[in-house]
Amino acid sequence: MAKFDLYLDGKIAQSNVDSPVVIKNLKPDTEYGKYGLTYAGEETATGVSFKTKTQPVTGVSLDKTELSVETGKTATLKATIAPANATNKDLNWTSDNEKVATVDSKGVVTAVATGTANIRVSTKDGNKSAQAKVTVKDPLVEVTGVSLDKTELSVEEGATAQLKATVAPGNATNKEVTWKSGSPETFTIDANGKITGVKAGQATAVATTDDGAKTAEATVTVTAKPVESEAPAE
Repeated sequence: MAKFDLYLDGKIAQSNVDSPVVIKNLKPDTEYGKYGLTYAGEETATGVSFKTKTQPVTGVSLDKTELSVETGKTATLKATIAPANATNKDLNWTSDNEKVATVDSKGVVTAVATGTANIRVSTKDGNKSAQAKVTVKDPLVEVTGVSLDKTELSVEEGATAQLKATVAPGNATNKEVTWKSGSPETFTIDANGKITGVKAGQATAVATTDDGAKTAEATVTVTAKPVESEAPAE
């Protein structure tokens, strides 16, 4: 079987190769005109010119399948086309709910309003696609403090009373409060700040915010239930 030498720009690029000659390290969809081919050992080469075939897209993926963004802010989705040497890497980006989130030609997502939207990327070659779910939330507003409507409270044994907590600022994201009695033997307090007197005495009720662990206290005094006097015998 004949052997060949392959030249590039007048220099041997591959020597003593079998037929058919396979030229290495070519790029797809590219014109080549500086190759030459000769029988192995000969010096006079015949020029070879050709154009390589295009490399079709086989798929596309995103670096995230879910994304959370605060209203008014942006985030970027990165698309990866397969194979890496595909000829046409052009992409189309779309949002199925532009009232919630928009996306530009570079995959930059802008959060418009709270809700969810699906961002889809598709290849112009082959219409391969991938998508990510975008959740838009309002910015987190941290709690700065909590106060009670009363700092002192008196309740009779067996009776109930109510404490009300106010979280600041008024637009805080998490306004949840946990209530605690300093002495459950004296009084109990439920998740809504409702106090029930148990036994005469004094203890502290504490409200603690879930966000930031801010606290406020009230002194609770439990008074003894009056003893009903017996009616005199006739």
